[in-house]
Amino acid sequence: METLIGSLAGKVWRQLDENGAAGFKQLKKVIFENDPMAMEAEKLGMAIGWLLKEGKLNAIESGTGKGYRVTFELKK
Repeated sequence: METLIGSLAGKVWRQLDENGAAGFKQLKKVIFENDPMAMEAEKLGMAIGWLLKEGKLNAIESGTGKGYRVTFELKK
């Protein structure tokens, strides 16, 4: 499992590096578009958590209630 999550973290990092900031749904759609798997949201959440713990991502929160959104971007 650790290898899979590490691989997904690499995909998240490359996506953000090549295309800039993105939300969770956008990352999920792009990363699993050609390679669907079970429990995609949970695995993507673990990969994002990995990058956050390593200090490689910023999580930008905006809005409230139903308009709440988290956007991820690479730290500069």
